[in-house]
Amino acid sequence: MRITAHGSAVGAAMAVVLLTAVTGCSSGSDGGGSGSGLLTGLGTLAGDTGSKQVTFLDTADVRKLSKGDAKRFAWISQSASPLLNASRPSPLGEKFTVDQIDRAVDTPEAGHWEGSFDVTAIAKSLESSGYTRSEKDGQKVWTHPEQKVTIQVSGDEISYSTRDADPLSAVTPEEGSSLADRKEFRRAAECLGDVYRADFNPLSSTDPVRLSALGQQAETAAKNTEVLCFVVKDEATARKLETNLRTVVRDERPTFDGTKVTVEKGDQPVVRAVVPDTATQRPGRLVISDMELWMAAAT
Repeated sequence: MRITAHGSAVGAAMAVVLLTAVTGCSSGSDGGGSGSGLLTGLGTLAGDTGSKQVTFLDTADVRKLSKGDAKRFAWISQSASPLLNASRPSPLGEKFTVDQIDRAVDTPEAGHWEGSFDVTAIAKSLESSGYTRSEKDGQKVWTHPEQKVTIQVSGDEISYSTRDADPLSAVTPEEGSSLADRKEFRRAAECLGDVYRADFNPLSSTDPVRLSALGQQAETAAKNTEVLCFVVKDEATARKLETNLRTVVRDERPTFDGTKVTVEKGDQPVVRAVVPDTATQRPGRLVISDMELWMAAAT
């Protein structure tokens, strides 16, 4: 990991938080997009889950991209869900694999997946793991007497929550109260555009940078583009961050060659850095190794 004079302890902590969260194919255009697929995913979780790290992953696109180079896409293809933590067996069973998931949005406490799931096999695994099925708020869910996990399963959707109180509220947001309805998340999603993966790192409402996000775009497996978006409190913060980012790009040549830095003004300005990867660089490198652009947001 390289940390330059542009960095700080706060910047390092911000990048580490994203890494510990480790945990959508797209146009790959430099221009902003609506991020409609991303917004749809964010719309499946309650707005208050955004106080945690949030990861959107279009696993179907990642599978297509990684066919020719699985190693290069190894980090970016990892799920952020606590249900698929490699350090312990999944209650969904040994036969359950991420290949069954087509799109996922996860936080450390809740998540929603779309795909093709074997309900019978999952039910058998949950039962053998001590889960029981019951009805809560008119919905059939699986719960465990000792583990605070609530799981909903159907043939094409899985939702889960690890909340103690009112767990279903995390995965059944009321109209107008989802992550997609939170202004800073909408601003960041519009900035990211059509991505196959997005990692959001919310910060304190008192911080100059209110929300930071990293998105991945790809025209082909060999041409990945990383998009950094920072939702900030005001235009003065945006101008300062724009200058910091341009300075990093210049001083760290050739690491960030080809990077374009822009600012979208408004009552919540957004600073955007579009960073092209070479065919030898691993998608996600901006939080794996080349972290100086993240650091710039903390100076």
